[in-house]
Amino acid sequence: MRTSSLRTIATLTVVAALSGGGLATAPAALAVQVQAGPLGIGVARTDDAQRGIFTVPVWTDDTSDPLSTVTATVRDGDTVIADGLALTQSGDTWQVPSGDPLKLAEDGGPVPHLGHYAIDVTATDGQGHTITRTGAGTLDFTLRPELTGTALTQPALDFDHRSTAVTGTLVGIQPGSGDTVPLDGTEVTVTRKYTSPATGPAAAETATTAADGTFTSPAFTLDGEAGFTTAFSADTDQVHGAASADGTAAITTRTVYVAATADRTRAVPGQTVTVSGTVHTGGTTSTPVVAGAEVTVELSSWGGTTKTAVTTDANGAFSAAVPAVPGENGRWTADVTDPYLDSPGASGGIILPDDSSYTGLKTSIAANGMVTATGTLVRSYDRNSSVSAPQVVHLEYSKDGKTGWSDFGTATQQYTNGTFSIGVWGHLDGYYRVHHYTSDQLAESISKPVRLYRINTHVYSNNASPANVNKGATVTVTGVLKEHKTSAWTVYKSQHVELFFEKKGTTKWTYITSGKTDSHGKATLKGKATADGVWLIQYFGDSKHFNSDGTPDFVNVR
Repeated sequence: MRTSSLRTIATLTVVAALSGGGLATAPAALAVQVQAGPLGIGVARTDDAQRGIFTVPVWTDDTSDPLSTVTATVRDGDTVIADGLALTQSGDTWQVPSGDPLKLAEDGGPVPHLGHYAIDVTATDGQGHTITRTGAGTLDFTLRPELTGTALTQPALDFDHRSTAVTGTLVGIQPGSGDTVPLDGTEVTVTRKYTSPATGPAAAETATTAADGTFTSPAFTLDGEAGFTTAFSADTDQVHGAASADGTAAITTRTVYVAATADRTRAVPGQTVTVSGTVHTGGTTSTPVVAGAEVTVELSSWGGTTKTAVTTDANGAFSAAVPAVPGENGRWTADVTDPYLDSPGASGGIILPDDSSYTGLKTSIAANGMVTATGTLVRSYDRNSSVSAPQVVHLEYSKDGKTGWSDFGTATQQYTNGTFSIGVWGHLDGYYRVHHYTSDQLAESISKPVRLYRINTHVYSNNASPANVNKGATVTVTGVLKEHKTSAWTVYKSQHVELFFEKKGTTKWTYITSGKTDSHGKATLKGKATADGVWLIQYFGDSKHFNSDGTPDFVNVR
């Protein structure tokens, strides 16, 4: 044989050994070829399909002198089992004749028992050159495992039949004779794998063969279409190799009808929506009910999804409470998720207002008693998103900030930016808050109460004299400015006050002059009499005081 051909045989042999191919590989110390002169012998390998046969590459580099005979000896250690076996040529290899394989003694052959045996090969050419390779390979004279008759106990599953097991027979194919031998007391592994990985992970069970090699696996309850693989492997002096068989379980679905309603048409965050209904075998509620059906109730909006899975009772009824999710226009669904049932489900619309809150909220009370609240009403978790409809905001008052809240005024927010402004006449002292009642767009929100108060002031003994005066004469107006800081009125000294006049028959006050109160809170201011009318000293409050009130005094001008 040419050098390139020798190299090819060596390469193929090494690849097979590294990859674990074949059942009878040479020991690690065994050379891939032996050559003496023109003759060479490779590695002998057992034929896995018929383990009473082995093949071996044998060649000569002298093309003018072909091989004349190739024989083999099979031994168990030093004990020769078969000697002088004449091998027949098939291409570049020689083998035990396919029509005369090695057999067990019980089948009329020379092999005493199952096991592994050493192979020695001798080759001779026409000129009498002879070469012998001791330990050219190993005869794997063991049973080849095979699974036969594997089947599913329930090949077609439906709503009433959800589980199946795998049955079959494990046998060993005897070398030489090809007879089948039951492999009893042996474990086989059955693995279930769903057609859709999303249905669930793979699961495995083991079964032990009976005396006749038959087995039945534990039952598998299926949640969808699945494939089954039955597998066995062994590496002993009796049995060597692997066997597997596949099967598929199909599911037949039943069409059902779902009727359901929700207990709310609107739900705010923190509330739950309860969807109740029944499942029926036909297209109406008058058809028989389906017990034990899996139903998933889902609540969804652009803000998210929540769901709850339940099972129908003996009356085909179900009820599931699902937490509300914000998102304005939402939808509830009740779908049959049982893999053995098919249904369009039931659904309906539901209002799911967003959480709301305030930004930039400011509440104040002015010296004239005007309470003002300004701010922006927004979605709590999406503040930059506009609301689909203008919202009404209320300003409420409570004397103690805990009870007795009353509505003082309202305002509608600006649709474009959500801002609002409320202005109403308030109380001397008390608590105020902003309140938005739940709408289809936004859930209820109440601001933290804020206490607003100022110190009350009053001009006592406001007196204009003389009471009757000629036109152009001087009118002197006096009064005492007091403040109510605690529980009593006290003089309010050194404060800027102004004198005003209101002509009879009008409602317009005219500024006359100004001055300050003395250490006793008294103010004395003068003006020219021009017409009949009333006179009043006025104090305009600071950041802590209200504007004063008082009783105007009339002067008659002649």
